[in-house]
Amino acid sequence: MKTQILRLVAMGLSAAALPCVVGAAPFTIFGTGLGPTGLGLPAAALDPHYQVLTSGTAAIVVTNTAPYFPNNAASEWVWENADGLPINTTLRFETTFDLTGFDQTTAAISGAWGTDNNGLDILLNGHSTGITLLGSTAGNFTQLHAFTIDNPAWFVNGANTLDFDVQDVGVVAAFRAELSGTANLAEPATSVPEPSTLALLGIGLAGLGFSRRINRFRVNTGPA
Repeated sequence: MKTQILRLVAMGLSAAALPCVVGAAPFTIFGTGLGPTGLGLPAAALDPHYQVLTSGTAAIVVTNTAPYFPNNAASEWVWENADGLPINTTLRFETTFDLTGFDQTTAAISGAWGTDNNGLDILLNGHSTGITLLGSTAGNFTQLHAFTIDNPAWFVNGANTLDFDVQDVGVVAAFRAELSGTANLAEPATSVPEPSTLALLGIGLAGLGFSRRINRFRVNTGPA
């Protein structure tokens, strides 16, 4: 019996030391054309969340969106310059997001993008996702195209990068992405145990005390 009680105590202590895993929670990741608080930017404004790596400058909200799917609260069209120039070129747009405090193996990004003209690839921390928008068709920019990135091997703890390779072959150009992300939160091992864990630990300790009292009674009432 004493062995069983000690096992209960050990189980309670072990459970108390385990991290408490919380369900999926959103992490911060911005679509194109949004300001620091997530609100849409005016035309010709610098996008603080997207860099044009090929030129080393911030992306800019384009001024003429007439041919494109209308801007909304989740994203806006951007390019290297507000007038949609340069053209007939390939640009890489990069944004970053932070998974500190999240379990990166459970992370997933849901998004939609549009390109004038071709989307060559989306890369997460340098890993090609193979997601493309090809064909130089109007459908690439008159609607947004959904995608999901959820490979657990591609996300890292801390800062992550998300790149979009876009190619223009026309007289004006633009790129757009709207994004959201979720991942599980994991509390540290020193977190407060759940009530069920405390109850298990209490039962074990109470049983251990009862066992000791029985042993003392047997010693005191034993044969002379």
